[in-house]
Amino acid sequence: MKFINAKYNGFTHKILIGNKIQNELILFLRKHQFKSKLCIVTDKNVAKYHLLSLLKCLKVSKIKVEVLVLNPGEKTKSWFNLKKVVEWLISNQVERNDFIVSLGGGVIGDLTGFACSITRRGMKIIHMPTTLLSQVDSSIGGKTGINSLQGKNLVGTFHQPSLILSDISFLKTLKKREYLSGYAEAVKKALIKDYNFFKWLENKDYNELREDKNIIDIIFKSCEIKINLVQRDEKEQGERALLNLGHTFGHALETANHYSKNLLHGEAVIIGCCLALQLSRKFNLIDTDQCERIRNHFKRLNYYTEIKQTNLKNFTAQKLLNIMYQDKKVVNKKLSFILLKRIGEGLIQKNVDADIVKKILTNSIKG
Repeated sequence: MKFINAKYNGFTHKILIGNKIQNELILFLRKHQFKSKLCIVTDKNVAKYHLLSLLKCLKVSKIKVEVLVLNPGEKTKSWFNLKKVVEWLISNQVERNDFIVSLGGGVIGDLTGFACSITRRGMKIIHMPTTLLSQVDSSIGGKTGINSLQGKNLVGTFHQPSLILSDISFLKTLKKREYLSGYAEAVKKALIKDYNFFKWLENKDYNELREDKNIIDIIFKSCEIKINLVQRDEKEQGERALLNLGHTFGHALETANHYSKNLLHGEAVIIGCCLALQLSRKFNLIDTDQCERIRNHFKRLNYYTEIKQTNLKNFTAQKLLNIMYQDKKVVNKKLSFILLKRIGEGLIQKNVDADIVKKILTNSIKG
């Protein structure tokens, strides 16, 4: 098992990364002399595969448990479900010093984290991420939120967890497409901050990326990169925004597609990264050889690299551009994008000409 101490403005929590480490939750609760009822929020898919083993573990320790099971999928990050979680927590008479567990992927973590941040003006949350995406990215750094009709993650808070327990045994149930969606968030971190990490990743095939030792190393390195950025910029006023590489394009694609399962978050992010590479070339940043290295890595793993390849019909350049103006990096109605100087070095490019962006989108849609 590996661990990282995350420190933000005087607040510290651990990230534990290992195989079959659910018992670490019991040890943590004992250490904090937890004697209350433990509330767990999860979804139907996760409950099917992982809830029973966790409940057995808690039963042995004589910890009382209440469970809320929600529908899976990005559409669960809604006002309706936020209210549902908050009212459920209050009806269970949870107290501010109690711990709430989010057992699931990014959707459950974001939603439950948001609910905890506003219930009784702040409750403690433990993340038990069950997808690669949530283990390498969304559970880390304290961002919480739900989606608006106008765009993704537009409503939310910053609320740091008390513990993140990343058990790679949860990942065994992930299908290839879901796993690669999560991997997108890991390789993104290599692109913005660590050339050697990308070099280590780029020649690995899918089977190698699913080996236990490699999974632990991928999660650990991804956590390190994100934590280092968040420690310097917790509220995303500057450098933390580098983590949004591919996301301005990607979130627009997801929103235009109404968060449908036929385009997963990581798939949208990879397309977004490829479009960001084109934009980087427009600014004479990253060279063409490095662009090809990145694209070739994506192609070897069978990612979409252009919008046209998705075969989705509801995308127009103007529609996507309109959605981008809801992006959190927009200042004075001007678009900002995360671009690459080179592999391992990202930058924030402000005041990007919308006509250039529209042309890149049009070319990607038409092919």
